[in-house]
Order: sequence, then structure tokens, then C-alpha cells
Amino acid sequence: MKALYKNLALITSLLFTLSIIGLAYYLFIFPERIANETHLISLMEISELKPVLDELYVFTGVSVLLGFIAILLHLFNKNNDDESNVVYIEKFKEKKDSKDTQSNKGEEEDVDEELKDINAKIKKESDNKSKAEKLLSHLADQLEASQGAIYVAGKIGDKNIISLFAAYAFVLPESQTVSYEFGEGLAGQVAKEQKLINISDIPKGYIKILSGLGESNPAHLILCPIIKDNKLLGVGEIASFKPFSKSQEVLVEKSLALLANDLVKEGHKEKEKK
Repeated sequence: MKALYKNLALITSLLFTLSIIGLAYYLFIFPERIANETHLISLMEISELKPVLDELYVFTGVSVLLGFIAILLHLFNKNNDDESNVVYIEKFKEKKDSKDTQSNKGEEEDVDEELKDINAKIKKESDNKSKAEKLLSHLADQLEASQGAIYVAGKIGDKNIISLFAAYAFVLPESQTVSYEFGEGLAGQVAKEQKLINISDIPKGYIKILSGLGESNPAHLILCPIIKDNKLLGVGEIASFKPFSKSQEVLVEKSLALLANDLVKEGHKEKEKK
């Protein structure tokens, strides 16, 4: 639409210029046409009107010149506006990119500070399970999460599985165990694909939170693989009633990575038991 208006403006400017030129020419031949076509006045008498006609020609010439200048100035200003808009857009983009960079840098620094805090807290715990539970508790507090779980990778026969290792606000009888084959359920799918997923529409009934106010279902879930040296060690799961941001995804991923060495040790323990 903008291009159409621009073309129409050029066409009308051209027609205006041609009409002014035509008018000037018509005025120039007007006296002679009166003498030749009407016979009401002779060329001799017309020559006596020359001073008046000259004034008319000068006025017309000045009008034509002003018209040309106006058109040229319009086109010149139009080009300058376009260039100014381009410069403004580029500057705005640079400014926005700079702000985004600063914002990302600030978020990265916040994540690094959180990781230092988490690492200091879990190091105080004596066993691997306590470390995992402490990490989940800290993440739940920082992310306003309602539930969390960490599964450790293992095998039953020829089947690759993940088994519940540590939990936060997890409703489960102590005698019951939870495990998934790779590809089974959301946690099993993350174990199979080894990619973080951030879900904003948890299947109804997938997770239930029990409190003094009754049962409720979180709507948002992050599942993150725990990997070291290209080997899957486990899967972390965090549920919340609020959506997770990109920086929170990074925090979850890097926090769970702090448990990698402990999960390696846990895997060795399981092998020794067998």
C-alpha cells in the first residue's frame, strides 16, 4: 500500500508539471490564436498589449518555477525521511540489542550466583540423596515450584530405566517405588531423547499436590536430563503453577548438573548391590 501511494504521488507530480508547462505554452500562443481565429483583434493591437502579456508570462513562469522547486523539495525531503527512518531503525535495533545483551548478562550473573549458593548448601550434606533433596528444596524456593523429583538412570535386565531417587513434596507411600523405561511417560521420554522440555500444559492428573486446602494440579513442568561425558545419569523434574522463563530453565539445567558426580557414585553403588 505504501508503494502504491508513492507511485501515485510521482504520477500526480508528473501530471502537475506537464499541465503547468501546457498552461504556459497555451498562454504564450493565446494572443495569436485570438487574432487568427476570432478576427476580433489584430496582431498590431495585440502588440500594444505586450507589456500586460509580459507580466502574465513572468507571473506564469515564476509559478511554474515555484511548482518545480516544490516538487523537488518534496522528493528530496522524502528521500531524507526514508534515510532518517533507516538510521533510526538501525539505532533503535542497536539500542535494543545492547539492552538485550545487558539483560542476558545480568540474568547469567544471577544464575551464577544462585549456582554458587546451591553448591555451597548441597556440599554440607553427608549423602547423595540428602544433597539431591536439598537441591530440590532450594529450587522449589527460588522458582516458586510446588513439586520436584530426581530420577537416577539404571538397568533392569536389558531395559534402560530411570528410578525415583529424591523428591520434594512428592505424594508417594514409602513402600512404593517409581521407575520408567526410556521413552515411557514424560520423564522416560526425556531420558530417551536427552533434551530438556518445558511444558505449559501438563496432562490432567499427571501431578497432584496435596495440601491442607485439598488437591491441586500444577500447570507447568520442566524435565531436564542430567548428563556427564555424553552419558545419561538421571532426569530432574520440577513442577509449578507458574510458567518457567528461559533463565529459570538454565538455572534448573545447571543446578542438576551439580549432582552429576554424585549420581555417578550412586550408579556405581547400584551395580555393586547387583
